[in-house]
Amino acid sequence: MRLKATLFRMTLFAAVCVTVVAASAAAQAASEFGNFLAGRHAQALHDTEYASDFMLRVLEENPNDRRLLRRVFVLTLGAGRMDKAVVLARRIEKSGSKMSTAALLLGVEAVRQGKFAKARERFDAAPRSGIAAYSAPLALAWTLFGLKETDAALEALVPLDQKSGFATMRDLHTGLINDAANRTQAAHAAYRRVAQTPADAPMRVVRATGSLLERSGRTKEARALYRDYLAKNPQNIIVTHEIERLDAGIAAKPLVSTPAEGLAESLFNVASALPRERGGSIAMIYARLAVYLRPDFELARLLLGELFDRQERYAKANALYRSVDPASPYSWSSRLRVAGNLVDLDKLDRAIDTLNTMADERPERTDALILLGGFLRAQERYVEAVSAYDRAAERLGALTARDWLFFYNRGIALERSNQWPRAEKDFLKALDLQPEQPNVLNYLGYSWVEKNLNIERARAMIERAVAQRQNDGYIIDSLGWVLYRLGDYQGSVKQLERAVRLRSRDPVINDHLGDAYWRVGRKLEARFQWRRALDFEPEDDQVSTIENKLDKGLDALEPKGSGG
Repeated sequence: MRLKATLFRMTLFAAVCVTVVAASAAAQAASEFGNFLAGRHAQALHDTEYASDFMLRVLEENPNDRRLLRRVFVLTLGAGRMDKAVVLARRIEKSGSKMSTAALLLGVEAVRQGKFAKARERFDAAPRSGIAAYSAPLALAWTLFGLKETDAALEALVPLDQKSGFATMRDLHTGLINDAANRTQAAHAAYRRVAQTPADAPMRVVRATGSLLERSGRTKEARALYRDYLAKNPQNIIVTHEIERLDAGIAAKPLVSTPAEGLAESLFNVASALPRERGGSIAMIYARLAVYLRPDFELARLLLGELFDRQERYAKANALYRSVDPASPYSWSSRLRVAGNLVDLDKLDRAIDTLNTMADERPERTDALILLGGFLRAQERYVEAVSAYDRAAERLGALTARDWLFFYNRGIALERSNQWPRAEKDFLKALDLQPEQPNVLNYLGYSWVEKNLNIERARAMIERAVAQRQNDGYIIDSLGWVLYRLGDYQGSVKQLERAVRLRSRDPVINDHLGDAYWRVGRKLEARFQWRRALDFEPEDDQVSTIENKLDKGLDALEPKGSGG
């Protein structure tokens, strides 16, 4: 009996242990699955920091999962956690996997440490597929420059000759390498290859060229370059800053002085060239690497902020924008971006204060006031928007074709604030500057139609707008409505049906189609369209009109032939 009792206790203890172990395993599995789901959810929200945290925990439980390792590495790198990303990159390399981004990071880390021979090995061995086909030659070139092999560095850029769209980048870095090697003439020649006229070159090339001219004792040529560029781009704050620096007697600095700075420039250039819609995550990684190599690289910080903006992470973007040195040429741009994000964060009053302060600081500039006018107009504070635009108008100076947009936007604010005579003048001025601009043709034409003014001229203008924008539902609605005003109801129906197909949820277009249906005797369909218009939340002043049409029909409100 004693033996049986002992065996029973042992069996019971074993069963309890199995149950405890099973429960523990289940809890662990649940925790692991929870971390995975949380990580994926954070990733979907573009919160790479939290996503990285959760997925690192999942990786701890699955250390041999190569696919997971690669995914967690990309997340960690995108989150800017470079120390952890380097450890993961080494694990990827040790596992025998070939991953171009991991090889790139390890090469970047070697450059940071001044280990150029090691960096060369990594960049030589890096795959040349995808975006690495562009970044690897640039990285190798700057690594070779770090090894004092300038000619080999220039030769490493040759593969970019065959890469469509990257010739400018090749010439820029050819110039930068020659500049850093004190090969002044070769640097000038490379910069000149970018554009026939230096003032037409990209901003980085203009700065590199101007800096080289100044450091070569050709200050007058540098000043002429800056002034020529400003003549074509009068609001460019970067070149304005260069002229102010030159006037103050402050010496120019080269864009790039060291191999690490050159590699950072390369990574930033590649990130900037990537399409934001499809290449945002890769652009984020390359911008992170650029800042990792060169923490004071403010242009790369601005790019990171822009990428956060696209993810609607406005507070995080503003933290980057505010980190820009107030003395930097990029400070002005960063402050404008902060103001824009404050609006998106529902802090309009702070944005208004920021922009008014900036407008007072630089009384010759219009951009802060124009941005302020745009924000106020978007908030339907039209009278205040007009005031901001009027202040900007006093600073415009000689008008150019590009100023059509200013008069168009102020015209909208004037029209919405019931200042039609001034609004009409602004729309006509916009057309003087840009005669066939479809948005202006449409807005002015539609406004004339609504006011029963210049109907035939309005029709001709709107038809010209439609010819340019055949898939724009709003412009086609305008054409349908002008035909309605002219009594061509069948033609109106045809155009308005097209407009509704293109903009099915717009209350005004649905309301217009209802009116046109009524005029051609399709009254059931007219009521259907009016009900749809109400479903799509029209403006308050439209609601009662549409409800009256549903209640009494159109004839009671608008006798046929009245034109309204």
